Amino acid sequence: MSQFTDNQDCKYRVAFLLRDLGDGGAERSSLCLANAFARDGMTVTMFLMKKKGPMLAEVSPGIEIVDLKNSFFNLFRRLRSAPIDFLLPIYTSMSALLAKSIFRTPWHVVLSQRGMFTKERGPIQTRLRFVRCRHLYPFASALVCVSSGVEDEMRTLGLIDEKKIRLIYNPIVTDKLLTDMEEPTNHPWFDEGEPPVILGVGRLGDPKDFSTMIRAFALLARRRQELRLVILGEGKERAALEKLIREHKLEERVSLPGYVPNPYPYIKRAALLAVTSRYEGLSRVIAEALACGCTVASVDCKSSPREILEGGRYGYLARVRDAEDVARAMEEALEHPLPPEDLKKRGAFFSDRRAAEEYKKLFRELESDSAD
Repeated sequence: MSQFTDNQDCKYRVAFLLRDLGDGGAERSSLCLANAFARDGMTVTMFLMKKKGPMLAEVSPGIEIVDLKNSFFNLFRRLRSAPIDFLLPIYTSMSALLAKSIFRTPWHVVLSQRGMFTKERGPIQTRLRFVRCRHLYPFASALVCVSSGVEDEMRTLGLIDEKKIRLIYNPIVTDKLLTDMEEPTNHPWFDEGEPPVILGVGRLGDPKDFSTMIRAFALLARRRQELRLVILGEGKERAALEKLIREHKLEERVSLPGYVPNPYPYIKRAALLAVTSRYEGLSRVIAEALACGCTVASVDCKSSPREILEGGRYGYLARVRDAEDVARAMEEALEHPLPPEDLKKRGAFFSDRRAAEEYKKLFRELESDSAD
């Protein structure tokens, strides 16, 4: 491996390994980090099992994209001789570690734990995953956790040497986000002079628990006739959520417009952002809302809302899966919105620049350990 000094970060050769560049939070965070590395002068490669996804157009021109054509032979062949110093697999950890264990390559594998390990899958799948990780995680040089809650769980599980575990928050707030939030919305409820809108954002799936959000809104709507609810996102729970909306006779006050590529103008113009997830790794949308100056009402789920909102200093917290308490938090947020400038300052903590610097610090430490 190349030898570096503290002021030679631009010489690092970093590769990301992803399934594709879909619209998920992990993919978006990886892209933010890759673009930040490239902006700082690093040599960046993105190995994609399939070269597809809506975020391909957002990859910096200086980043090489390698299409592995969904072939593990191509993956192993490229990794065996890859001119890289650090490999960051995203949802591809087992493949990266297997290649490392077979070829004994000189580069470092830096893993990323983005969610709660024990909640991401069912009990049988979690157990099988635990066994695989127990055998392969020792080949990793570091495991980056995206929140303190995730970090605490990983230290408890004992899958990897505690000295290898690091906390680095996801890169979320970028210059592009701050520009994108000034764009117009494509929904009449967000026009100037319209009644206040409560906003939810995320995939319409069970972990986000939008059913609790709708039930909470139904309770609040009885007292606040002017309110409306918009949930941006698409997913398998759409039919069930639409049925719930009909049951509460909220068809004229709740809108599910589907996936929106740029949610930030909606967040900026919303009266508040609501989050009702059963669990999170690091709630990206909460940090995005803060960056947009939008007050947040979130459930206090594991592992990050309380952490991001600093115990309620930068938002309102409620009990998980408790519609009445969520309605209470929503109402408090509506009646007492927090100063947008304070929220923006907190949101800036989760910037891509900060994350890039933290990763570079980790790279320097790993390089130093290798030299020793």
